Amino acid sequence: MTDVHQLINRHRGGGLLVDTNLLLLYLIGRNFKRTQAYTIEDFDLLERFMAEFKALITTPHVLTEVSNLGDLHGPEREAFRSLFVRTVERSIEHYHESRSVVNESCFRRLGLTDAGISALASHGFLFLTDDLDLYLTLAKQARTPSTSTISGR
Repeated sequence: MTDVHQLINRHRGGGLLVDTNLLLLYLIGRNFKRTQAYTIEDFDLLERFMAEFKALITTPHVLTEVSNLGDLHGPEREAFRSLFVRTVERSIEHYHESRSVVNESCFRRLGLTDAGISALASHGFLFLTDDLDLYLTLAKQARTPSTSTISGR
């Protein structure tokens, strides 16, 4: 069994936290300025990977970024917002107050959204990100075998 399959099996019931850019890719696809670096194969892989998990874990900060960055118009906006609503409704949202997040040691380097994700490192979720700085921070915090990260790129 590959390392990825082992991670999926270990975290399938606990949930997957998907960072902003990859969640945007999932919701919008490739035809958007922030997601053009990805291929159709990347999108398909992300969709299949996310389907392996019973729960999508998120934070208000990630959802706010995704909602604001999904700056579309017309029918594309309506399709995005509909899928966004369905995704939020099936997600488990974890909240840390911003006053707590800004006191995380990584806040000044990563900002509010990524520091909020970092604050969840002890919860045992699998994290999926394409952000190297966030990945390195999470990997450094992975003190227990139940915390794992996968870098998207």
